[in-house]
Amino acid sequence: MLHPQDLDDALYAADLVLRDGARGRLIREAKVEEVEALLRLLDAPQRQTRRRCARILSEIAPAAACAPLEAALLDEARPPRVRVSAARILTTLSPQGVEALGLALADPDVRVRRAAATPAAPPSSLLAALEDEDPQVVERAAEALEALRHQPPTATLQAAAARQRSPALGRLLARVDARAAALIHAAQLGDPTALDHLGDEAALRGLLSGEHRHAAAWGLARLGEVPEGLAEDPDPRLRAAAARALPPDHPALHALAEDADAGVAWLARAALAGRFTPEALTRRLGPHARSDAASARPPYGIRPGDALPEVQRAEAALALCHTRFDMNLGVAVRSAEAAGLREVFLLGRGDLFRSPARGTDALLPIHVISDAAALIRRARAEGYQIVAVQQTPDSVSYIEADYPPRPLFVLGAEDSGVPEPLRLAADLIVEIPMFGVIDSLNVAAAATTVMLYWRAAAQQGSPSVALKGARPAQL
Repeated sequence: MLHPQDLDDALYAADLVLRDGARGRLIREAKVEEVEALLRLLDAPQRQTRRRCARILSEIAPAAACAPLEAALLDEARPPRVRVSAARILTTLSPQGVEALGLALADPDVRVRRAAATPAAPPSSLLAALEDEDPQVVERAAEALEALRHQPPTATLQAAAARQRSPALGRLLARVDARAAALIHAAQLGDPTALDHLGDEAALRGLLSGEHRHAAAWGLARLGEVPEGLAEDPDPRLRAAAARALPPDHPALHALAEDADAGVAWLARAALAGRFTPEALTRRLGPHARSDAASARPPYGIRPGDALPEVQRAEAALALCHTRFDMNLGVAVRSAEAAGLREVFLLGRGDLFRSPARGTDALLPIHVISDAAALIRRARAEGYQIVAVQQTPDSVSYIEADYPPRPLFVLGAEDSGVPEPLRLAADLIVEIPMFGVIDSLNVAAAATTVMLYWRAAAQQGSPSVALKGARPAQL
């Protein structure tokens, strides 16, 4: 049973870790009264309170949150700010075809209609919203229909496009009929969206002699068409379009592969290798092997009760030393799990802001270490080799380094870096080369870069990286 203090702590506790813990309990255990309290606070004077309430509501189980949210959305006596927030949160929680959002698309308040025009609303309501007097409602309804890959009648879309020219309407019309007269007319007038999506070969060829010839050439390339002379055009941007569109067996590709323009030559070599054939491009649209992972579904991350696969954990670990920013801790833990590391050490602090970890903190042992000497002792006792990520005169680029078999990646605080005892004890020090003006990456970004490069190189059998001793770990 939730303690009344949890709501206050989840919204107002100054201690970020305390607030994060209370928020987690509220998300897992919220009852009707807590949901109703959060709904009322969506109209709080403080923007921060409203944002935190909305975030909590968006992560509560749909079975507990959707009914109160739908009731609040349709209650015209509620403050508009509450109703607008309810519509937005429902979009994150609900499947497609939420009737309450469809009804809200006819609401007298334009702010509510704008918020309700999302892919979670019924397609029939979104289609009707294309006739709304408010341009934003029309644009958002078109974007939602586009996201749903709905197929509205061409006549309906052309009529909407005649009333209002908008990028979303143009894209939607192009997907339904890329040769529509309204799209051709808009392209001839120089409308960028129409030029980007027009699929009429004759119209595109007609544009080749005008000011929009680059867009026309690439439009024809999308259709697999290469007008005569395009491969020899003085403009490398047009030759690039030819290189991208020509089939692998076309003789002109060999000349283009030696083109003076490096971009044209690269595209031609890729085309010769068959990377742009219709079959190759179709493969890009297929689902990835991880598309069905539990963490790939809203609200995204690992949740209690998820069925998790067995993964190959590497004999490697991450240590974070005196990290000051709470967000960095959680993000770095998530990256350590993504890289398949075995465990994480926190040096100098025992708390963890868990929200950015997205549940991965439950998959990896997290150990609190008192100081640098204790971490060194632990590393030696467990057979780790210490790899410090730090810019020093002795550092090696992380890409060129010869990694040890059981690395313990050590990153320091945002301001002071890796503590001196760990720099001296490190068996290898790597750095990430910087090419801009900024001197370094943030701690979580640096940890992510090095760990994922190391693991990917190990999987590919790089001679300087090996997964010696790696073994499966049951999650």
